[in-house]
Amino acid sequence: MSQLLESPQSASVMPRALFTAEEVADALVISETLVRQLTLDGELPCRRIGRLVRYTITDIEAFIASREEHRYRK
Repeated sequence: MSQLLESPQSASVMPRALFTAEEVADALVISETLVRQLTLDGELPCRRIGRLVRYTITDIEAFIASREEHRYRK
């Protein structure tokens, strides 16, 4: 997962730690609107820096793990 979100830069550069809603939406193949709604509902953890909302790899992985419990039932 982290490879999907990392920017294509040399290995000597510090890896990205924070991502925008747009980047998360692209990585999860969902709309940016849905990312923002999931954030407002508290389902997708985030970090707030002033007025900015950013996501860490840990936030995204926690969200994915929480979806594992929401499987379809026959």
